[in-house]
Formats: sequence, structure tokens, C-alpha cells
Amino acid sequence: MPKKNDKNSELQSILVELYELRMPGQLIGKEVIDSSARKIGIIRNIKLTFPPAKVLIIIKGLDIEIQLPIDSILTVGGVVQLKEAIKQAEELEIRDVARLRDEVAKEVASHLRI
Repeated sequence: MPKKNDKNSELQSILVELYELRMPGQLIGKEVIDSSARKIGIIRNIKLTFPPAKVLIIIKGLDIEIQLPIDSILTVGGVVQLKEAIKQAEELEIRDVARLRDEVAKEVASHLRI
């Protein structure tokens, strides 16, 4: 087993991206509301990395993607509510949410094609 101080050994991480086939699903595609009650995007996907184990939600907004730890979520219902305000994201309108869902659905469909 290589020593941690060995410069030739590198820890390799595994990255997994999770999607759902329905849009919106249980989490993917749902609207995201920050703690200031601003509609900032939709859940694009969930990323798992290990080691070390990390679970991140990827929020797709207007011209921005935000990665947050899964424990940033306050509640999940009809929408996903965050514990914090996300100042760098623009507030969305309903038509923006529909467009973002279409983009994510096309992305998921492209992964399914062989």
C-alpha cells in the first residue's frame, strides 16, 4: 500500500452523476427556492464523489450552475427550499423554469441514446 507522502501515488476519486427519467422527478427538475423566497433554478442532477464521500446538488439557473451540499436543502415538497440565500443567481420566471426543465430533459435523453 503506498504511503500518503509518496508523490507518485494519487488518490483517485469516483464521481457519479444521478438523474431521474421523469421530469420533474422526486428531486431532479424541481424548482429551487432560496431562503429569501426567490425562485433561482431547478435541480439539474446530484453528484456523488468518494473518497471522501460528498453528495452535492447541482442547481441550474439562468446562465449559472451552482453546486451545494445536499444538507443545504431545508425541505422538499412541490419545490425544493434551501436554507440559505443564493445572491449570485437571478430570479426566474415560470417560463424560465419550463425552458430549464426542457434543457435538462434533453440532456438526460442524450445520455440514454446508444
